[in-house]
Amino acid sequence: MTSYIRIAAMITLLIFLPPLGWLFMYKYSTFDRLTNVVLAVACCAFFVYANMSAGNLNIFGGDKSFEVRTTPEAFREKFNAAAQRLAPNLGVAIDAPFVVDGKKFRHEFAPKLTLEGTLDDAGKVAELKLFAEPQNQDESFQVINVLGLLIATLNPELDAEDRGEVMRDLRMLKEVSTEGTYDWTTERGLVTYSVHADKGKSIFTAALK
Repeated sequence: MTSYIRIAAMITLLIFLPPLGWLFMYKYSTFDRLTNVVLAVACCAFFVYANMSAGNLNIFGGDKSFEVRTTPEAFREKFNAAAQRLAPNLGVAIDAPFVVDGKKFRHEFAPKLTLEGTLDDAGKVAELKLFAEPQNQDESFQVINVLGLLIATLNPELDAEDRGEVMRDLRMLKEVSTEGTYDWTTERGLVTYSVHADKGKSIFTAALK
């Protein structure tokens, strides 16, 4: 490997895969120690900047999840934005502002598909529950769509494959319309998702830490 190729490979690894870049630098660099340090710092700074700009890294907040304990109206806006972005043809939206009764608010997507939210003492969303009782395949599909949008709202950093993984963890892709009894839980970022199903009725819960 010529010196030019080694230098190019080292810089590429430092930018895109810093740990491998450091190892490559340690083994193959022909620069002096000070030059190596300056080069490593510059490439790592670029790596951090590029990933923060792309939304892949949040070194200050530690987690890119949905803002914890936001207001019901902020949640509604984010949900509708996710629905418009990901599923504009389904017509799923929370059209009117929530009416808060004590520490609860509700929205009915369909006669047997209801979202219920619980507020903390500061009036922020602490927990969301989706009550579902699908009677056929179309209603099961609707439940999956709404839950997928709920996950996209609460964990905007997840892509379609990751959202599907959450649903697989909850076993809902194949069991949402069955008559079995089951409980499953999974966690993403600052949100704990769980499902409890019994005799065709399901309760999907998203608890915000």
